[in-house]
Amino acid sequence: MATFLKKPLKLALVQLASGADKAANLSHARSKVLEAAKAGARLIVLPECFNSPYGTNFFPKYAETLFPSPPTIEQSPSFHALSAIAVEANAYLIGGSIPELEPSTKKYYNTSLVFSPTGALIGTHRKTHLFDIDIPGKIQFKESDVLSPGNQLTVIDLPEYGKIGLAICYDIRFPEGAMIAARQGAFLLVYPAAFNTTTGPLHWSLLGRARAVDNQSYVALCSPARDLNAAYHAYGHTLVADPSANIVSEAEEKETIIYADLDNDSIANIRSGIPISTQRRFDLYPDPHSTQSDPTQSSETTLNFTRKLTANSPSDNRSLPPTVDHPFKMSNVKTGNKRSAIADVVSREYTINLHKRCHGVSFKKRAPKAIKEIRAFATQAMGTKDVRVDPQLNKKVWEAGIKGVPFRLRVRISRKRNDEENAKERLYSHVQAVNVKDPKGLHTTTVDDA
Repeated sequence: MATFLKKPLKLALVQLASGADKAANLSHARSKVLEAAKAGARLIVLPECFNSPYGTNFFPKYAETLFPSPPTIEQSPSFHALSAIAVEANAYLIGGSIPELEPSTKKYYNTSLVFSPTGALIGTHRKTHLFDIDIPGKIQFKESDVLSPGNQLTVIDLPEYGKIGLAICYDIRFPEGAMIAARQGAFLLVYPAAFNTTTGPLHWSLLGRARAVDNQSYVALCSPARDLNAAYHAYGHTLVADPSANIVSEAEEKETIIYADLDNDSIANIRSGIPISTQRRFDLYPDPHSTQSDPTQSSETTLNFTRKLTANSPSDNRSLPPTVDHPFKMSNVKTGNKRSAIADVVSREYTINLHKRCHGVSFKKRAPKAIKEIRAFATQAMGTKDVRVDPQLNKKVWEAGIKGVPFRLRVRISRKRNDEENAKERLYSHVQAVNVKDPKGLHTTTVDDA
């Protein structure tokens, strides 16, 4: 059975009531997090803008500076409070979100901070999609009047448990980020969010369950409690959906804490029974993050792989490690002064004609020979001896067989980062295959000599 969640995890979502006093909000958040930890939760989530009222007129007043990191307590009392609370609770803590001021650019962001049980910052996420809507007669709201969007997707590793995907509120309406996190092995997608009483009844539960069924992962939506005396009325209804899209726990509108016990079997069983992750047709809709599509195409999206940090480590987590030189062209796409993730992955297509290449050789020797030559080509093309062959590749070569002659097998050879695996080499080649029944248009990529 595949392992996505290394061991059972008790999750707690705090549907918090916050007011205008930031210090009181932080103190109240502490009491609720400790209550959840006492109940056995080891991953605890706070709602969007938990330390302040929600509204464009409040963002500048309550904004805190996070860089250089760690900030002073004067620059960011919320940073220091969350770090201390995580230690006291001995739990992973997702600090909902707070308004952030980036001093060098004078831009404001809606930012989530994630701390380990040791108090170390292990992840940040700036809201990537801003809440700009206008529903006539019901609600008009435009975050972009004040806020700027972040430019990274965020996947965070909790070493004892596994990976989680993190995004904020309106981000949930854009399924691409959740799909990428799930492909990176995330067992849980977390959304601190403040839907309102117009959009909440329409889509809150629907979107949470949709992201769960799309990705066969747990999904957690954590809302502020509803305050009818505030200018913005949060919907509430904090919830957890399981990988089958069943709601396993849901709050009402008032302040409360909800819990959910997460386990690996729930993920593995649904993915085994309905194996959509292995049935995707990237030959029909290329996956830019595996670069079956043209790797030189521009992209402004960077995948933020956040790592374990010490308490004094830089908290930026936004710069990617430098690339390794190799003889083939890589994308020169950049996000600011930082390379995008697509620039760190190279893909080449290597099409073999089994009959032409192996004519006269018995089929028992033909398939292993084809695999051997593909390995040799990957080593040569990618400049690394660490070549990993997808188990399905052997199967597809054998399936081609005599019946498939003349038959072309399009082999996708991608160069991927293995920083997370503590491998000796910085990169490895990952070899996959896509059957091509019609070789038309692939002649130009046929390689006769490895």
